[in-house]
Amino acid sequence: MKIFRTKKNVQVVVRSGPLALKIAASLLILFSIMALVALRWVHNGIQERTQDLLTQSAGLEYANQQLEEKIDSIGSVQSIQDIAREELGLIDPNVVIIDTQ
Repeated sequence: MKIFRTKKNVQVVVRSGPLALKIAASLLILFSIMALVALRWVHNGIQERTQDLLTQSAGLEYANQQLEEKIDSIGSVQSIQDIAREELGLIDPNVVIIDTQ
């Protein structure tokens, strides 16, 4: 048994305990440390995934904005004709194409 005295005249007595108690306390401390490491690892993974999702969200918001602008511009007859001609390869039914080959 060891007796320690502190500055405020308080005695701290450290008694030797059973070996099973020491082993149980050591295992509990070891398990607690391992649990903290595992929680930190999970926390870091969640933070990384959150950053990935935020980046993806920003990209989707930009694409959505571009699509909304395109939808707003499609409203005119001229823009619909331009899309039909350029993207779909369609022509005005009143136009006659003469192939010289």
